[in-house]
Amino acid sequence: MELKRVVVTGLGAVTPLGKTAEETWKNLINGVSGAGPITHFDASFFKTQFACEVKNFNVADYIDRKEARKMDLYTQYAIASAKMAVEDSGMNLEAIDRNRVGVVFGVGIGGIHTFEEEAGGYALTGKELGPKYNPFFIPKMIADIASGHISIMYGFRGPNYTTTSACASSTNALADAFNLIRLGKADMILSGGAEAAIWPAGVGGFNAMKALSTRNDDPEHASRPFSASRDGFVIGEGAGCLILEE
Repeated sequence: MELKRVVVTGLGAVTPLGKTAEETWKNLINGVSGAGPITHFDASFFKTQFACEVKNFNVADYIDRKEARKMDLYTQYAIASAKMAVEDSGMNLEAIDRNRVGVVFGVGIGGIHTFEEEAGGYALTGKELGPKYNPFFIPKMIADIASGHISIMYGFRGPNYTTTSACASSTNALADAFNLIRLGKADMILSGGAEAAIWPAGVGGFNAMKALSTRNDDPEHASRPFSASRDGFVIGEGAGCLILEE
């Protein structure tokens, strides 16, 4: 069996360092830090009070606001990165065989903010009023919904699933996408990863594990994985997408 050659033809990214892949790369090589005080919620009572948040993200730049309300933030990030990657690739959507185009995305946790809001709402009012869960609760929360939304948006009908393996999730997604094309199972795969877990449950849970850095007085230098003075990782959010083609 002849193995196919795989190439990267498009890039898209929404990160704490920039709202595009180009801006992210520029800030990365210039040593800019994406870390700073947490703004998504009041973290003043948490052991860790900083994170790498995406700045100035406007979902309306990528998705209709009415549709966005049905999506967790991590899915919004994923769609934004995918749209930029498709545009960057210059693909002709009318000329490709959409049955041969797939989406394989990685995520470690998924819609934790949605879960937190819904479970918290029930804890506060459920006993008195009965469960008042949002009908979009499960579709917003589940880890594989981002890849589903991307495929629906473009009508891609090839392989579609999500890899979940903690910090290696996106690497696993890219490896799977590479092999699907190399083995002739698809002609093109949108692959990458997304995460948006900077919420009380995410930060509090990792704090309880003693996994997060607590260097609140110096967040810009808190990420030091190879240092003897390392005291934990810095939680971040965002998404990145590659277009892989045969």
